[in-house]
Amino acid sequence: MISPNIQEQTAIIFEPIKLEPEYEFVLPQFTIEIFVPVEKDITLNGLLYEKPTNKYLMIYFQGNAKNLQNFLDNHAMVFDWGYNILVTDYRSFGKSGGEITGEELLYSDAEKVYEFAAFLGYHPDQIILYGYSMGAAMVAHLATCKPAKAVIMESGYSSINEMEFSAGLCPAFPLNNAEKAKDIFMPALVIHGLSDHIITPDHAERILNRLGSTIKQQFILAGGHGDLKEKPEYIGIINGFIEKLSAKELV
Repeated sequence: MISPNIQEQTAIIFEPIKLEPEYEFVLPQFTIEIFVPVEKDITLNGLLYEKPTNKYLMIYFQGNAKNLQNFLDNHAMVFDWGYNILVTDYRSFGKSGGEITGEELLYSDAEKVYEFAAFLGYHPDQIILYGYSMGAAMVAHLATCKPAKAVIMESGYSSINEMEFSAGLCPAFPLNNAEKAKDIFMPALVIHGLSDHIITPDHAERILNRLGSTIKQQFILAGGHGDLKEKPEYIGIINGFIEKLSAKELV
């Protein structure tokens, strides 16, 4: 079988929706639009939410579709969790430039976003890596090579090749989070939906079981893919994990 070319592979995995450069977001209080340089003449469009009373910065990596407007429409509840938030679109998404041509480019861009957070003045112990769905690959990578307080993976997959829709079709995008997990040693939280039929809960189990972290927790919640943040207990899971780390109660 001939493997799909890179454009066909990205079309299998990603569903970006472009935004015009002059598109204006309606932003919550304390939020500004930013651009993170990742390559000459290429930037990632992002949002930075900073409230003076918040101690930690959550670097949030999104799912595989749409753009930052979708984040504002469906995931903006993260602004109410008590953290500063840095979130960007991937290349070719929204107002971000460039094209995605393989996993190494995704990982390199994720590192540039982390470096932007450091440029803003955040110390590693103030940074929380958070990945939702596709974004789990970015935080899994960062957790192997960049220091942070914790890594959180919501509805993540163990690898692209273990997904039914992409099995064997995307050699440029292994995105093997379970393999990466072996080299993750920071505190880790894995959250998944019991009724997730897009990325089934066994993916979360494979990631959890291979984590090198001595501090790790898993929560399987009643719910599917993309609706877990709406659960009333969700914010307590996130904040409880971080608060216990800060109080050194998790050992």
